[in-house]
Amino acid sequence: MKSIGLIILSLVVYAVTHAAPKVAVFPFEPLMDSTYNIWRDQVKVLDYQLALQSFLMSDFISRDDMDAVKIDKPVKSVAEAVAAAKAVQADFAVIGAYAELPSAIRVDAQLIDVALGDVPRGYSASASAPSWVDLSAVADEVASQLIGLIKSSSTARRDSRSRLIVEGDRNALGFPPSTQAHLLIEVNSRAPKITLSNGAAMKRCSVKDRSLAAGTQPSQICYSADVAAGEIEITIDQRGYYGHKESINLSEGKVYRLVVELEKMAFQSVPTPK
Repeated sequence: MKSIGLIILSLVVYAVTHAAPKVAVFPFEPLMDSTYNIWRDQVKVLDYQLALQSFLMSDFISRDDMDAVKIDKPVKSVAEAVAAAKAVQADFAVIGAYAELPSAIRVDAQLIDVALGDVPRGYSASASAPSWVDLSAVADEVASQLIGLIKSSSTARRDSRSRLIVEGDRNALGFPPSTQAHLLIEVNSRAPKITLSNGAAMKRCSVKDRSLAAGTQPSQICYSADVAAGEIEITIDQRGYYGHKESINLSEGKVYRLVVELEKMAFQSVPTPK
């Protein structure tokens, strides 16, 4: 009789995730509520919040190597922007302000690195124009500067590798009978945050879980859970590593092992402004 450790099906599915950097764009805030015209009359500053945001979004989504999402609610701090950007799984966030001066319109933007939770030194962009007629050109210039920073940043999302192994039937492998699938996830990081789209909670693997597959690495962190059969999306995040997301389809009563190799971030020096 074959030992349980050898009851492993030969089906192994390899996957590589290719995710373009995702940018969350927030409304731009006015630096003042009024200004003065050439006759020294006080006039209200025009509302360019949505216009600037829309122009930047158009520039970002027109590229096939970048994703962008518009955030409707303005934020008052970098911390608020980081929290909102994480909620939509963005790698970067753009916040900014504009000033309508008597002889010019100036726009300033900051690029937040969500993984770092801050604005690295030099991650800013600015442009100005004589009047609101040139607002779209100002937005294009700001977007061009931001895109350059994003593309040269070492925290732009990179490839992660995974392989899905179907190890066998629950009953044959010694698990209690169930119509649910038993999912094991191994990750090469110390404290990964693993989220399943169906809300199932994972727990640290038992000795039995880790002994099923030959060649399991002791250094990898292992989690397990009984989950409903069907398609499920798995998201894995770990500070200092590029994230991983993929969808898998589970069959009733089977045991699956998903082995994920996250790529560790190697933060480079701040890009030199041109």
